[in-house]
Amino acid sequence: MNNNKTTTACPPTEELRQLLGTGLSSDQQQGMTSHLDNCECCQAKLEELATEGTNLSSVVQHVTDSEPMVTSAYWPALRAVDAAVKQAVLAKAPPAAPPKPRSREAKLDFLEPASDPSYLGRLAHFDVMRVLGRGGMGVVLEAFDSKLQRNVAIKVLDQEYAEDEIGKQRFCREARAAASVTHENVVAVHQVERSGEHGIAFLVMQLISGETLEQKLAREKKLPPKEIVRIGMEAARGLAAAHALGLIHRDIKPGNILLEPPHDRVKLTDFGLARIAEDVKLTRTGFVSGTPLYMAPEQALGGEPDPRSDLFSLGAIMYEMATGQTPFTGSSALAILKQITEVKHKPAREVNPEVPQWLSETIDELLAKKPSDRFQTASDLAEVLEYHWAHLKTSSDELPGVCQIELRQRQFRTRLTIATVGITLLVLGLFSGSFIRGLFSGASVPAVVAPVSTAEPIAVLSANAGSVWSVSFDPTSKTVAMSTEDGSVRLWDLPTKSVNATLEAHSGLVWNAQFAHDGQYLATAGDDSLLKIWKIGQSEPLQTFKNANAIRGLAISRDGKSLYAGGRDGSLNKYSPDAAEPLGTTQQQKAIFAVALTPDGHTLATAGSDKAIRLWDADTLKQKLPLEGHSGPVYGLSFNSDGHKLASAGWDKTVRIWDVGTGLLIKSWDGNSGDLWGIAYTPDGTKLATAGQDGSVKLWNAEDGKLLATYLGHKTTVHTVAFNGDGTLLASGGRDGSARVWPVKK
Repeated sequence: MNNNKTTTACPPTEELRQLLGTGLSSDQQQGMTSHLDNCECCQAKLEELATEGTNLSSVVQHVTDSEPMVTSAYWPALRAVDAAVKQAVLAKAPPAAPPKPRSREAKLDFLEPASDPSYLGRLAHFDVMRVLGRGGMGVVLEAFDSKLQRNVAIKVLDQEYAEDEIGKQRFCREARAAASVTHENVVAVHQVERSGEHGIAFLVMQLISGETLEQKLAREKKLPPKEIVRIGMEAARGLAAAHALGLIHRDIKPGNILLEPPHDRVKLTDFGLARIAEDVKLTRTGFVSGTPLYMAPEQALGGEPDPRSDLFSLGAIMYEMATGQTPFTGSSALAILKQITEVKHKPAREVNPEVPQWLSETIDELLAKKPSDRFQTASDLAEVLEYHWAHLKTSSDELPGVCQIELRQRQFRTRLTIATVGITLLVLGLFSGSFIRGLFSGASVPAVVAPVSTAEPIAVLSANAGSVWSVSFDPTSKTVAMSTEDGSVRLWDLPTKSVNATLEAHSGLVWNAQFAHDGQYLATAGDDSLLKIWKIGQSEPLQTFKNANAIRGLAISRDGKSLYAGGRDGSLNKYSPDAAEPLGTTQQQKAIFAVALTPDGHTLATAGSDKAIRLWDADTLKQKLPLEGHSGPVYGLSFNSDGHKLASAGWDKTVRIWDVGTGLLIKSWDGNSGDLWGIAYTPDGTKLATAGQDGSVKLWNAEDGKLLATYLGHKTTVHTVAFNGDGTLLASGGRDGSARVWPVKK
């Protein structure tokens, strides 16, 4: 019997109100929607009801079993998704007159008059041709670049965010970070600018003439396995390139996947821009930006996303490509979030039997609730998909006898073999002496599991100023400098655990703040391309140097007379507090993330996005040796006490020890379970500390790679580690906005 009856009489107000919530069955909703399509009176009434108070709050009992505390992040999320629910319902039933909500208008009053009447206006040296679209962050325009004679796409920051100076800074910072990603599967960001009297912030991007994956799915519903694998593979490659630079998308969805003609090559867009919709004061509210249908569980719960969050979102998209529906559905945004966090999806193969088993398994792994149960990197996913893509290009059949799990097992077979040999040698009593040193010289040393340290930090320093990017002890070990995302540097007094001084150092993120070894000054380097030298106790810098691009790496000589700054553009500059201009400059092709100097000041090391480490003559800035071995970007460098060894760490999760004289690898071992962001030798060179994406700080024996201790306390990624002068204290700082100081046993 068919119960899907179209409502002919106008429904009572209460039923219309229920349509905005969850009070109607799916059959009732269908009948009501059919009526609304033809009744202008009810359309107008529904719009009026949608703007009444917070309707979603009154039906929250339908999607949660217990009411959260008043201070819970649940309530900000509830208010935000309530508006989204109403907007979605109104989209189903358009009112009699076309709505003109202020937030959806493509206002172009920021444009200057066009010299040619065929253009809409002018922005800087760009002639605006037409409006391409309107998104949550602003308006997207097609324009002609009169200088380079090419058509481009321009995204202009929405006035809602542009009115706040920090919002503008964050937009520019995120856009510059996106501009550092150069990959065929990522939309190229050409430049980031602020123009006009009010400093309108906008970014200039590659213009893609094709459609979005969202448009393709709306037309075709489901895609064949061959196309799913290709799109997933190319998207994973683009994500891998961005993740290698520390950039997380946060809002992967079909609308952010462009398909470039003629072969529908994937182009990911809007990297990192979802962050700007969060609190412009850089404090965490518990509600993270993202599209509910594709949001990872940790994002839905208000947690900090990491690269695996992007992989969950990509898994949701692959599920939709395979089945024609999203893995999680609900009558409201909040109901969808509840499904994402609590309910297991129905496997894609059960929804569509034509989906190969291995592909269904791959999607299942991507949609795991726990990040640790998913693919750990986009590169791993791309490798699996590429393996199957090679077969699908020549055959429509499923790979015989090979499933995704078996392929993953192959990737770890070598590591398992090494571990098995190690255990066998241990049993035979051979795991000692010169035999083992010879066996593992220049090779990977399996890390030995050590118990988690029970030591509590002697201080937890937090200023609610966004991520902490560097920490540094003064010579007395009583003061810790902490650089943060909001442009400030705080000088903490350890004995009292209070802030002695706050330097408003830079207009954007401060990548580095380091004390000179004699404590006479503090050097800071920021995303605003400035290097500043501060005399302790003064609020204005003694010296300011302008770099060509953001300064990521910084090193200071023991005598304090030389400073070395590595830029995101690959520039390496030598400065002195006593000189107004750089003492030397050189250039490498890719971004520099880390700079280190030997204690004697003769040899400099740089590392960055191109996987290689370079040794330089510190006086002449002439390159000596390249050190090659890392399989991804290198984020941290540290020389030992005599300068004969260099430790490195990065994206590939390995710690590597190099011979500075020969450039040869001495040994390597697996570090933290996630990317390694920082590394530091103790002053005596006997131990190493590493900072990881897994939220841990680890202490290692520098000679044999034995894990001595694991310090837990940070809630998410740890960016940096530093020892004090005698190696008895270790400071760490991370994305949770805190710095922690740990005691280190001799």
